[in-house]
Order: sequence, then structure tokens, then C-alpha cells
Amino acid sequence: MMTDHDETVAAEVHPDAQGWRPPHYWRLDTVTSGHSKPPLFALVGASGGVGTTTLAQMWGPAADSDTCWPAHPETTQWCVLVARMSMAGIDDAAARLRDDEIPDGVDVFGIVWTLPRPGRIPKEVNRYAQTVGELVDHTWTVPWIEELMLARRGGIAAWLPSTPLPDKKHNDLAVGPPLSICTTGADIVTTVVTRYRR
Repeated sequence: MMTDHDETVAAEVHPDAQGWRPPHYWRLDTVTSGHSKPPLFALVGASGGVGTTTLAQMWGPAADSDTCWPAHPETTQWCVLVARMSMAGIDDAAARLRDDEIPDGVDVFGIVWTLPRPGRIPKEVNRYAQTVGELVDHTWTVPWIEELMLARRGGIAAWLPSTPLPDKKHNDLAVGPPLSICTTGADIVTTVVTRYRR
């Protein structure tokens, strides 16, 4: 069944490529941040369940693009891939970066690794993550946040660039994310501004 989005894409395709259809992992609608301003960057999951929705809730300038590359030209196409810091999760990230047909205009400028549990990560996993991280220009690691186990949908306040950073002991997600999440979000925003708005 052809949707309105399919019809739009088919109408814009060159006559020599009328049989072409976008891959299932392309998102053809615009992505939104869930806030009043359009998103500055999109979070794309290397697989499902890696935390894109939660991170987008905590980072006001981010959009949750699920596991799809944002292919709509009127939405942000500046992307951060999100993957679990595990051997399988790193495999997923490597496969998405090496094997996917990424839409024209999309720039995957970084990876956010999300920790699957508290505690130390095995050395082999860290080494593998560093190797795959060389496929992009920037990498960030988001720690395990115990408070998220008790958080409900809509019960997490967002960090915005205009929001002061919390102190180290802050852990009330209804007020805002912890310091580590805010500083990572701030660094991603700075990276985007430096990279694209010269």
C-alpha cells in the first residue's frame, strides 16, 4: 500500500529511477523535539531499546528518530547514532554506519554509547567501542542512571541550553537530568554549533 509520503518521494524521483523506493530505515516525515523549538539534532538508534526516547526527553534540542535516518530535507539531518556499550550493541552501530544507505544530506557526526548496567565495562568492549568510534568524528558515553528505573513517561524534565547546569548531587529527574547528562548534551550542542553554524 502506498502512503502519501511514498507518493511524494516517487514524484520527486528521477524518471530513470521510477522503481526506486526509500529503504525502510529512512524516516520521511519531519522529526520534532517535543518542545516549542525545532530540534537541533536527531538521535538514531543503532537498534531498538538503546535509549533514544529517554535521551530525547532529557535533551531538549534533540529529536527521537527511533531507528530511522531522518530523510526529510526540511528537518534536521544532523545525527547522533545511539548504541549500547556491549559487543552486540557495538556490532549494531558498526553495521548501521557501514551497511546502511544513508539519505543525502544526513551527517552522522557522532555516537552516544549507553551503558547497559552499572559498574565497569570489560576492556574488550571498551577497545571495540573505540575502534568503531573511529568511524565518526565524536563519541560520548552516557552512564547508567539508576533513577531512570523509577521514572515514568512524562516524568523527566528536559535540559535546555539556557538551563543552568545542576550540581553533582542532583538526582530529581522531575526537575531535570543529572549533571553528566546535561554536560554531555551541552557538548553535543556545542559540537553542532561549531560544525554547522560557522
